[in-house]
Amino acid sequence: MSSKKISGAIIRRLPMYLFFFKDLKHSKAKYVSAIKIAESLHIDSTQITKDFKSVNIKGKPKVGYEIEVVIGLLEKYLGYDILRKAFLVGVGNLGTALLSFTEFNMEGMQIIKVFDNDIKKIGKKINKTEILDIKTFELHNKNTPVDIVLITVPTDQAQSIADLVVECNIKAIWNFTTMPLSVIDEIIVENTCIDSGLAMIKWKLQNKMPLIYKNRVL
Repeated sequence: MSSKKISGAIIRRLPMYLFFFKDLKHSKAKYVSAIKIAESLHIDSTQITKDFKSVNIKGKPKVGYEIEVVIGLLEKYLGYDILRKAFLVGVGNLGTALLSFTEFNMEGMQIIKVFDNDIKKIGKKINKTEILDIKTFELHNKNTPVDIVLITVPTDQAQSIADLVVECNIKAIWNFTTMPLSVIDEIIVENTCIDSGLAMIKWKLQNKMPLIYKNRVL
């Protein structure tokens, strides 16, 4: 695989390609053309070719891309072949939903422990996973170190959890709150805010944007 830098936009499209190719695998197809991918995903075929070229995925003349090969290359490029263990902090509605999302394991991430500060929740189990006291976070990380922490706590608690992650030398934070986090440069932070997505939808509706949009991934 190439070590050159590629844009975040391409990285965000790669899982979509991967899931599409996995669906094709079930259909017993062996090859697929860029035109067929474009028709199915509503993305220009030249964009697909550029995206694949950027991660050294090459098609064969007249037949297209070999499905099994592309699946393997995409999984390797995205790191799905490496299992990254994670903690989840904040067992509200969103945290509970994420803990129930079994596809994470297929994508190379396993949530091994969950934490909360609510004494009514501590000790209870969700999908056989016991909710642990946030006060024991550092001790559990020493015993079973992780690479990723998912933060789904109330906004006013987000920074304190981020500080705890930094203190424990954990590499990455997946932040599901609306609070921008202040961390050292060495820490990876990925922000996923449902509120922002909803705000964009409502803004478009409010400004009389069409109710039906062309499926487009930016």
